[in-house]
Amino acid sequence: MNATKRESVADRIAESLRASILRGRLQPGDALPSERDLAEKYAANRSTVREAVRQLEAWGLVSVRHGGATRVREYLLSAGIDLVPHLFEVAGAVDKDVLRDLHECRAMILGWAAEQAALRADPASAARLDSLVRDMRAASEKPSRLQELDYDFFQALVDITGNRVLGLFANVVRDVYLAGRERFVSMYLPGAFDIAHHERLVAAVRARDPVAAAAAMRAHALSAAGSGA
Repeated sequence: MNATKRESVADRIAESLRASILRGRLQPGDALPSERDLAEKYAANRSTVREAVRQLEAWGLVSVRHGGATRVREYLLSAGIDLVPHLFEVAGAVDKDVLRDLHECRAMILGWAAEQAALRADPASAARLDSLVRDMRAASEKPSRLQELDYDFFQALVDITGNRVLGLFANVVRDVYLAGRERFVSMYLPGAFDIAHHERLVAAVRARDPVAAAAAMRAHALSAAGSGA
């Protein structure tokens, strides 16, 4: 029980410090407060603080020097893609620059995956895409359901490529959108989401036209970027 409590406090400390780093209150090169100061601030013991700092180190956010100060790292050079969802948690409003970056990455993934789907999709895979589009039409007045179907479609495209590394990147993008779905629901309101892009993609896949398939999904990603989300 005590171990569980210590772990939860360490998580809370690590998350608080992570937010300070991502918000820019702690800049690259800055030293973290001492273990003693952090222990006093968070009403925790020093072993719990050390556990929290180890989490920050594992995330690529700090560099620990035994006998010296623990300093903030330039996380864009040191952190992994698992940090991406947390970029959207550090402020109440969505950071427009981060959102633009996310949309651009999604457009690249969608465009390439659509191109590969047109080259590789078997009849069952094409039928799966077509079924999802029909479900989208039926859910056109239900933004939350439409959002889920759009990401099922996204996942289906990635699955067709068979690229496992791309699948990991796609998981991160999907999780950002679906974990914070309220931030992106405006993309799926009536009049904002154009299912015609998905219909053109399915037609291109059936016609084995990779150029048209990629264009359809890039257009979809660009429309999402321009939706104000």
